[in-house]
Amino acid sequence: MKFTDFAHINIVVDDIDEGIKYYEQLLEAKPIQIFREFSNIGFAKAAGFLEHPELVKLSIAFMEIPGTKLTLELMEYYEPVTTDAKHREDVNKINGVRHVALEIQNIDEAFKYIKTCPDITLINPSEQYGPYKIDDITADEVQFFEADMEADGNIKKQLCQTISNTYYFYFIDKYGVQWEFEQGHDY
Repeated sequence: MKFTDFAHINIVVDDIDEGIKYYEQLLEAKPIQIFREFSNIGFAKAAGFLEHPELVKLSIAFMEIPGTKLTLELMEYYEPVTTDAKHREDVNKINGVRHVALEIQNIDEAFKYIKTCPDITLINPSEQYGPYKIDDITADEVQFFEADMEADGNIKKQLCQTISNTYYFYFIDKYGVQWEFEQGHDY
């Protein structure tokens, strides 16, 4: 596999705006961009929603933690609805994160390899599941938190082109960690 970078850590929240405020206060994270009520068939399929992907709707916000290379990806699902399943465990108990994303250059080969690995579970066991491309998005689907970036049509256009050329898939390892491999997303 040809990894190129760390991408993000995903956190599912029950309210996107409260989640943003929470991580601003807790980690001094800086909100960068948000996709409100985002619906994208390619995105939904890559996330494992192969049945009725057109119904999947969520909000996605990206935040950076200053002084680090860590990006948080917050998601609030409207369809299917986000559910509260958090549980607290002792530090020595196996209890994975939502997902950790890595950037990769050879996603098709990586997918074939991951399918052969012991003790992994693809996010969807269907033979139709694999890396899917996010369908084209438009500038009206994204909002930047910084006014200068929000007003710059070229920045929005570039971001939309990058995201629209992104392929990804999910799998879960034997310790309960959900991984995302993505290709084509430029941070």
